[in-house]
Amino acid sequence: MGFSASLLTYVLLFAVVYVFYGAYWRLYLSPIAKFPGRKLAALTFWYEFYYDYIRGGLYVYEIEKMHKEFGPIIRINPYELSVNDTDLDFINRLYPSIGSEVDKFWWSAAMFAYKDQTFATISHRLHKARRAAFSKFFSPTYIRRLEPLLKDLVNSMLGKITEGIEAGKAINLQHVYAAFTQDVITEYCFSNNRHVLEEKDFAPHWYEWIQIHCTFTPLIKKFPRLIPLLNKLPDWLVKATNDPLWLIRVQEAEYIRQIRGVIDGGEKDTTSHITIFHEILNEPSLPPSEKTERRMMAEAVAFVGAGTLTSSHMLTLTTYFVLANPVILKNLLTELETAMPDPASEPSQHVFESLPYLNAVMDEGFRLSYGSMHRLSRSHPDESLKFRGWVIPPGTAVATSAYLIHTNPEIFPEPRTFKPERWLNLEPKERQHLRSYLNNFGRGTRQCVGMRLAYAEIYLTLGYLFRRLGNRLKLFDTEYERDIEYVHDYFIPAARKQSRGCRVVEKSGAGSNKC
Repeated sequence: MGFSASLLTYVLLFAVVYVFYGAYWRLYLSPIAKFPGRKLAALTFWYEFYYDYIRGGLYVYEIEKMHKEFGPIIRINPYELSVNDTDLDFINRLYPSIGSEVDKFWWSAAMFAYKDQTFATISHRLHKARRAAFSKFFSPTYIRRLEPLLKDLVNSMLGKITEGIEAGKAINLQHVYAAFTQDVITEYCFSNNRHVLEEKDFAPHWYEWIQIHCTFTPLIKKFPRLIPLLNKLPDWLVKATNDPLWLIRVQEAEYIRQIRGVIDGGEKDTTSHITIFHEILNEPSLPPSEKTERRMMAEAVAFVGAGTLTSSHMLTLTTYFVLANPVILKNLLTELETAMPDPASEPSQHVFESLPYLNAVMDEGFRLSYGSMHRLSRSHPDESLKFRGWVIPPGTAVATSAYLIHTNPEIFPEPRTFKPERWLNLEPKERQHLRSYLNNFGRGTRQCVGMRLAYAEIYLTLGYLFRRLGNRLKLFDTEYERDIEYVHDYFIPAARKQSRGCRVVEKSGAGSNKC
């Protein structure tokens, strides 16, 4: 009978959170009165929790306001500093590529609940060992080898869009792109294509599930013991009461079955090509403790989440701005018609890499989609960092975010405007310097390992889509502020809850121009 007070508190908290976990995807919590006094930010994590969970991913904007009021370096919680500055040398020292050991801040490492993921690894050395096991899997050589797979999936996606608009339907490109990127990452990494592109309306529940998972990162960060409690619930109860959590379990069970097949080998391994599971298992430098089913499953969850949302967000936002601006669309189509005279042809990625206007459009898409909107916190355990007149002691967590960099008017004048021309007519060194501020994939030793794969799918998607369908598509009931703009920071950015996605239909009379 005798529950302790602390145990009773956790049980009650668990019950409340479980209810919200199932309902939150339908309704964000309403804002409440603003907390008084920003000194709370330096004293407690609750200030951050209020803005990121209660208010719904808004702490990045409070940090931005504090920078405007107090300067380029501020304390945002008891252990962490935020820097907002144009000093590229400092940013590169904060996120070095070589020569320094850099740890992840324990507070931010907890947000996705899977501490065994490479992404969530705190120690520099352990992260390096884990990443080395599969980094070659994302090398240019591997990606070129599987380019036919990417082309097949892009062609399948465009075929589905074409079928839809010819049937008079409004197509939600946010769901289309999320289905495509999920099919790419599950096939490329696991040889386990979910065929989301083939499902009705592109299975929007998968996209919503991943977004929902991200909305709970502030809660998981603050209460890491909740996930072990949720994991103890029986399957029948979860399936009956909590759709998002049930989808998590379905996904995890799917990966565990495949991992067991790879471990057993022979006929039980049903994969059609090498996967990241093979790479981890065959890495001699990793001990057996790093090759467990649970750890490899955690890696798979991370790859699917990151590989689905970041690229699909970038593609959605970029497509919107091209279709919304006739001048941008005309310039892009003119360039693509020259590079791809036959719209039915299938040029390789390298053809699009050399196109200046397409690359300018992509860079603007990267800039305003942010990749990860959340700050990326790093700790230098063995050395101090110098920033202007300050000396930051060893072991101090320091962060900046893509949002703060990408919207800094000193770096990008008119930062809220989609302007491909800002990237044109620059000397090569000037353009490279400007591109160095893009932080979509992070930087340094923890830069996103899937960056080259993301570029490949984005080049092929935008190139093929606009060459074949650019003159046939028009926006339908889509507004930037309501539907497209990313305004919530759940690590991965999210649009407003009222968003209907980026919807397109066929232009009147465009059917006669079919390619």
